[in-house]
Amino acid sequence: MIHTVTLNHTNFASSAKMSRATIINPRKKYCTGDKLIIQIDMFDYLGNRKTYGGDFIRPRIFNSKLNAGASGVVEDFNNGTYHVHFTLFWEGKVYISLLLYHSSEAVSAIWRARDNDYDFIHFVGTFVNRNQSVKSECGFKIDSAKEVCEYGSMKDSELFYCIKQDNFHCGSLSFLQENVAINIQGDFDYIDVSTCTDYDNRIVRGRFIPGLGY
Repeated sequence: MIHTVTLNHTNFASSAKMSRATIINPRKKYCTGDKLIIQIDMFDYLGNRKTYGGDFIRPRIFNSKLNAGASGVVEDFNNGTYHVHFTLFWEGKVYISLLLYHSSEAVSAIWRARDNDYDFIHFVGTFVNRNQSVKSECGFKIDSAKEVCEYGSMKDSELFYCIKQDNFHCGSLSFLQENVAINIQGDFDYIDVSTCTDYDNRIVRGRFIPGLGY
């Protein structure tokens, strides 16, 4: 669902750093095949609770040493709260990543693609000079007193700008990365997952299933 949002200041946009993630009904022990649900509560840059959804969140679980990873499914309640659903596929440490790629305000701006919303869409440009590189803020509108580099075609009205970096000329812009994703912090780093027997599963979940044996 794309929300139509009009903002007067980016302080009211969704902030990954101000938002929080918590595990719903955390367990002392997790087994392979278990479902993990994480709740995300979104806040803006001023710490105000968001009252609508539409943020573009990319959730993943992973273990780089095991070369394992899986995506999660985001459930948007359209009130600033999200549930992310994971299945725990492997034994061992499971690390959790909840990246906010676009705030709902940026998604709305991209969807409408109107000039007066372009200041909510940001890029990161990388300038390269021989063996040195530096990153810079870029966008369709740049509110900065610093010198900027202009790119694109005035004829086609497709201009964008980057803040010029010292010792790097404008022509050294190498590539753009759209909207650097920021991880939403939670009260967890990773969880440990075990391969459990049927008896273990029944004890961990606090229920008894007859006929499965001990």
